[in-house]
Amino acid sequence: MKAALGILLTLLVTATAPEKKMVEVNKPDMIPNQEPIFSFGILADVQYCDCESFNTRFYRNSLTKLGEALRSFSDQKVDFIINLGDLIDREYESFEKVLQMISASGIPAHHCLGNHDFSVHPRDSRKVVQVTGTKTGYYSFAYEGFRFIMLNGNEIAVYSPSHSGKKEAERLLNELSEAGEPNAYDWNGGIGAEQLVWLGKELDRAVSNNEKVFLMCHFPVFPQGTHNLFNSSSVLTILAKYDNIISWFNGHNHDGGYGNYKMIHFVTFRGMVESSATNSFAVVDVYGNKLWIKGSGREKSQILAY
Repeated sequence: MKAALGILLTLLVTATAPEKKMVEVNKPDMIPNQEPIFSFGILADVQYCDCESFNTRFYRNSLTKLGEALRSFSDQKVDFIINLGDLIDREYESFEKVLQMISASGIPAHHCLGNHDFSVHPRDSRKVVQVTGTKTGYYSFAYEGFRFIMLNGNEIAVYSPSHSGKKEAERLLNELSEAGEPNAYDWNGGIGAEQLVWLGKELDRAVSNNEKVFLMCHFPVFPQGTHNLFNSSSVLTILAKYDNIISWFNGHNHDGGYGNYKMIHFVTFRGMVESSATNSFAVVDVYGNKLWIKGSGREKSQILAY
């Protein structure tokens, strides 16, 4: 890059994978003049509810913030939207307003499910997966030579609609607690055995099709932390077998975060519901060798090479 551009980049290189770079971007002119292959919007932890605020979470304000994000996505002409889960905070009826707003934007949307999406009356819990347009809450789609794998981290959870999912969550919680693991909390979930098999098959299919992969889930798996999936280690074991995975994007931890494992970028996006007025969302521009995450509000901007 020519020195005349006067570009200042802060380069962060992780110890786990020094070959792969994360660059924080402070100005929009820090990217060379080239067009991305495509772009998509990111929403995390909207957590809308027509209810009173609690601590730093302003549930009603999320409608205004969501509207701002959707207008920005439209202005930037994103190809689609990824919702990383917790679209609502509670009450099944809350889905109607947020889904109507997203639909009215005219931008296709793909949804992950979060733990708060299941904080509904038990009679409605089995209907929550309908938000994804599937019967399982997990699915994949291909776009411009890339595969997006949308995972459901709520199959094993104390709030699972499935009795077996609840029992397995209780077992794992006891096991994690006895081992002193930081993610032994009932606000977390896990991916079931059948879905893990499906994940492996989807990754194999991506290899056969020469596709690069984006993994999307509400819950993080790396680095270790209090918000991680119960069976993060099992997931990482699967991911380590593949060299075509670009990133794992998730929400759940409203403070955000970053990690790098086996040349995979693990990005936690900040929660929209946090703060009374400051928003948090992002647009991801996908290039042939890097991602430019353009953050708004609390969400920081960064370049991820792959």
